[in-house]
Amino acid sequence: MNVMKVGSYILLLFISVGAFAQSSWKSPSYVKETYRKIIVLAKTTDNLMQRQLEDATVAALNEKGVAALPAYGNIVAADLANETAFLAKADALAVDALLVLTPNGEEVTYKSTPSVNMSLGVPVRLGIFGGFLGTNVPIAGGTKAAVSVTMKATFYNRASSQMQWSKNVQAKQKKNNDKMVNGMVGSIVGALFKEAIL
Repeated sequence: MNVMKVGSYILLLFISVGAFAQSSWKSPSYVKETYRKIIVLAKTTDNLMQRQLEDATVAALNEKGVAALPAYGNIVAADLANETAFLAKADALAVDALLVLTPNGEEVTYKSTPSVNMSLGVPVRLGIFGGFLGTNVPIAGGTKAAVSVTMKATFYNRASSQMQWSKNVQAKQKKNNDKMVNGMVGSIVGALFKEAIL
């Protein structure tokens, strides 16, 4: 296979992955099982973001035939006081597994793009001298900032007190926050099935 062909395959793979950068880990001892319900917990102090993440993830899991519940409205602070309290609540809700989503902040990168300038000013004539008084004003291009949001998904079940699976996802921030959240959640839920966690 020649270098051009390999380069084309790599470019095609990059385009198909899109704006989402990902890495994951799975416990070597993990055994896939059927869960009654999974509870989704977004670890953020932003109530709106918590609801967006949990609702989007629950909807994506339900769509795949997996029963899931959002933590908000089902889990209170007292339920997280210790392991015994949490397991008692999990029993009451018929929950066998936990998916934790942890937003890890934003990363800003700067990229230079070609500048387009326009001359602004007036032509002047003074005796034999003709000239142009004014300046160049940038109207497009220059340095642009790209903001990427990262999130970590961690999966736990009753078979172990240790995490069973973890995935990092990164996406470019968009003006439409719902679209970005749905893209990241779709990537996480898709990986749960592709990597035989669910």
